[in-house]
Amino acid sequence: MDGAYQEKLEYIGDLNQLMTLKESVLTEGFQDGVRMIEIANGGNLSVTILPGRCMDLYQVRYKGKSMNYLAPCGIRAPEYYDARGTQWLRSFFVGMLTTCGLQHFGNPKVINGEELGLHGRISNTPAENIRYERVVKGQSPTVTVEGTMREGRIFGENLTLHRKYEFGYEDDSISITDTITNHGFGDRPFVYAYHLNYGYPLLEEGTKLFLDTLETKPREENAAKYFATWKKIEAPQYPYPERCYFHQVKRDPQGICQYTLFNEKRKLGARVRYSGIDLPFFCEWKMLGKGEYVMGLEPMNIFLDGPKIGEEGCTAPILGPGESKTYRIRIDFIDQL
Repeated sequence: MDGAYQEKLEYIGDLNQLMTLKESVLTEGFQDGVRMIEIANGGNLSVTILPGRCMDLYQVRYKGKSMNYLAPCGIRAPEYYDARGTQWLRSFFVGMLTTCGLQHFGNPKVINGEELGLHGRISNTPAENIRYERVVKGQSPTVTVEGTMREGRIFGENLTLHRKYEFGYEDDSISITDTITNHGFGDRPFVYAYHLNYGYPLLEEGTKLFLDTLETKPREENAAKYFATWKKIEAPQYPYPERCYFHQVKRDPQGICQYTLFNEKRKLGARVRYSGIDLPFFCEWKMLGKGEYVMGLEPMNIFLDGPKIGEEGCTAPILGPGESKTYRIRIDFIDQL
């Protein structure tokens, strides 16, 4: 424990004065009964996690400013999830992170007679075995929050997703470690995406996206029309049909991919690092509408709307019986490039 931190202990009676960790339960409306864990890291970062919704990140504030978009539906308890078609949108609070998978993500479709709704079930799955603690790790405290989501049924998949967050004292970053395990006795394909979403005041006209790509393809005709401006952040417009672009992101010699979103005027930014080997696909969701002003930057383990049989790169990864796959991602919140 460093001297500076040790000296601070002489001024406090409860560690929550330096690094807040608390749990509460929401009441009223669609959010009634949803658990919420809040962390303030003693520096510039405060975070809200929803264990009742896949341990996803509802809101992140950096220097008191929200870094993500929040949708009109607000927080909805998992019992309101509707798997049909695009009804998932009625519970899509967006937030900083919405997890997509594990058996499907992308547009709704029917496979072997089963209707697979938009972006899969996992984001509406409540966690079990929830643990959170503040411990001294090295020379200063660290908060860890973890829980496990189960996606299973008879005659089908038997998967779990274990998520662990780590927050360091006065370290304005979020580290996420996710492990997906196949508890069944046969091979099981799975799909996974980090739907990371940014909003005002980080995101506004003039905000810069730094993303080095080898190749970029528009998803739809409207996106193709504006292909030359896929990096440009414009002022809110109405109407604004969404635009999606698929990127092959450059990797460093260690296979790491990185992107940065930075608002020079406000000195607000987010930098994300992840393994491009584990998450080789990437989607940019550009939705700059009035009241619907958000940019999603989404690392994925398979092409969006996959798998598509016979198409290169669109075969879902397979977990053998008892096999696990771990993903790691780090988000740093910054005030300078």
